[in-house]
Amino acid sequence: MNEYLKANQEIWNSWTPFHPASEFYDVEGFKAGRESLGMIELAALTDVEGKSLLHLQCHFGMDTISWARRGATVTGIDFSQQAIEAARALADEMGVDARFVQSNIYELPQNLNEQFDIVFTSGGVLGWLPDIEEWAQVIAHFLKPGGIFYIREIHPVALVFDERRDDKELRLRYPYFHRTAPLAFHEQGTYAVPDAPVEGTAYYWIHSLSDIIGSLIRSGLTLESFDEYPFLGWAHFPGMTRRNNGGWELPSEYGEIPLMFSLKATKDEA
Repeated sequence: MNEYLKANQEIWNSWTPFHPASEFYDVEGFKAGRESLGMIELAALTDVEGKSLLHLQCHFGMDTISWARRGATVTGIDFSQQAIEAARALADEMGVDARFVQSNIYELPQNLNEQFDIVFTSGGVLGWLPDIEEWAQVIAHFLKPGGIFYIREIHPVALVFDERRDDKELRLRYPYFHRTAPLAFHEQGTYAVPDAPVEGTAYYWIHSLSDIIGSLIRSGLTLESFDEYPFLGWAHFPGMTRRNNGGWELPSEYGEIPLMFSLKATKDEA
């Protein structure tokens, strides 16, 4: 694990203990039956009953457990030991059969020896990965022939704007195309608990749409669907407002820009 991934692992280990009790995640509501998955992925993956599902970058396991509640046989992966321990504790408390494995994505083929009907990931995950080509190869490695890969993620176009401004203006700040060197952010608190008494440096990589889609195609997967949306699952920018469907959107004066995308790809039966 390189120095940047190690630093990111450490910051996620420091963040995670504050997340299960946060209002942002509403774990108590989740335990009472609230659905953590969004309408988009639920519409795309309608039949998971009896299917094996690998959830990459699962954090402390809420979405993994949601798929298990819908009948899938689930395995959640995360590089944070704190997240995996919290995921196991949550699954045990809820009486849900779910397996969780600590590993970063690139080492996963050495730590897990099986294939899955579905590989799933969503919500602010790709920027933590330095190598999108190897990411796609790992996905292809773990899919059974005929298996489905699905991702719902923040749109790369949304990531070029400065999300830390207080004046609610959309201003370009970050590159759109990938660079080997990551962006560095000094973090105080966490995105879910801004006043948490933790701080550190997080490293983030940009990946364009052509990077993401192209890497999956080059890994041997076939693109089945690709969609873009003018809303997001969290308030990424100041001034975003809540939609009736639970998503977040920019004020109408901004017009509509792509804030999120979803993608489904399959592995050839042969």
